[in-house]
Amino acid sequence: KMGCKGPTTYNACSTIRWNGGLSFPIQSGHPCIGCSEDGFWDKGGFYNRLSNIHQFGIEANADEVGMGAAGIVGGAVAAHAAVSALKRSQHKGDE
Repeated sequence: KMGCKGPTTYNACSTIRWNGGLSFPIQSGHPCIGCSEDGFWDKGGFYNRLSNIHQFGIEANADEVGMGAAGIVGGAVAAHAAVSALKRSQHKGDE
């Protein structure tokens, strides 16, 4: 009748264990948050992809954010390569 947090949760996580009997939150170093209790505040999956991100006035899904970040990084790499090639050619001209 006692779970990870003693009398506040009533789950058999420590005996049944998760992931095919491999481990449970306390054994892996994570505190118990009572996730399998009735009335747990977060009924969503732990590892499900979020459908939309609503922050800072930007509405985009994870794919759009990832593509934008990849574009910025690609542009920075191209700019670095161009400046490096220009400096290299100028340095060879000085010799």
